[in-house]
Amino acid sequence: MNENGLKKLDIILLGTLPIAAAIVSLIFKTNLLVSTMLFFGLPSAWLSYRTKSAIKKTAIFAAIFSILMTPMLDYVAVVNGVWVVSTVFPVKLFGTTPAEQFIWGFFFVYFLVIFYEHFFDKSKNEKINPRLKNFVIVFTILSLSFLFVVFINPNIIQIEYAYFWIAFIFGFIELILFLLVYPGLLSKFFKTTIYFFSLAVLVEFTGLKLNHWFFPKNTKFIGWVGLFGLKFPFEEFLFYFVMLAAMILTYYEFFVDDRK
Repeated sequence: MNENGLKKLDIILLGTLPIAAAIVSLIFKTNLLVSTMLFFGLPSAWLSYRTKSAIKKTAIFAAIFSILMTPMLDYVAVVNGVWVVSTVFPVKLFGTTPAEQFIWGFFFVYFLVIFYEHFFDKSKNEKINPRLKNFVIVFTILSLSFLFVVFINPNIIQIEYAYFWIAFIFGFIELILFLLVYPGLLSKFFKTTIYFFSLAVLVEFTGLKLNHWFFPKNTKFIGWVGLFGLKFPFEEFLFYFVMLAAMILTYYEFFVDDRK
C-alpha cells in the first residue's frame, strides 16, 4: 500500500477503533484494564508501526511521566474524594492508587504523543533530549518532598476543590506560560485536542457506565456536567476533555522535543 493509502487507513482506523472499543467494552462489560488496552493500546500499536522513529522517546516519556506523576496526583485526588477507581488487583500503592492508574496513564500518554508525532510533529530525531533528565530530577525531588510532607502531616493535603487545584497547579499554569513563549505550537496542540476531546467522550461514557470509576457526590466540585444521563464534575470536562492533551504535550515539548 502506498503512502496515500496508508494515510487514509490512518484516518479510518483512528476514527473507528475508539467506537469499536466502546462497543466491545459495553457489550462484554470489560474491566478498566481491558478497556484501557482497547481504547489506547490498539491505536498506539498501529501508530507505532507507522511512526517507528518516535517509539523510543515516546515510550520513555510516557513511562517517566506516569511513574512520577501518577502516585502523587492520584493520592491527593483519592484522599480528597475526587474519584474512586475500580481495580482487579488486591493491592494499591499507598492504599490509594491501583495499578490500573499507572497502566491507563502510560498508554494514554503514549497514544497522545505518538498521535501528535505522527500527524503534526513528524520529527525524525530519535534522540532523547538531555532536558528530560531535568524533568526526572525536578519531579523526583517533588515526589519525595510530597511523601515526606504527607508522612509528617497527612492533613496538609486535605483541600477543597482538589480536582481544580491539582489540574491548575500541575497543568494549566504550565500550558499558558508555555504557549505565551511558544505560540507557534498552539495550532498543533489545538488540532490534537480536537481528536482527544472526541475520544474522551467515549472513554468517559464507557468508564462511568461500567463503573470503572465514579465521582463521589459529597465532594466539592465547581459543578456537574451531564453526558447521556451520566454525570461527572465540571473539572473533568474542563481539564480532561478540553485541556489534558495540551497540558501533557506542554511537558513533552518542553522536556523531550524541540519546542517547534
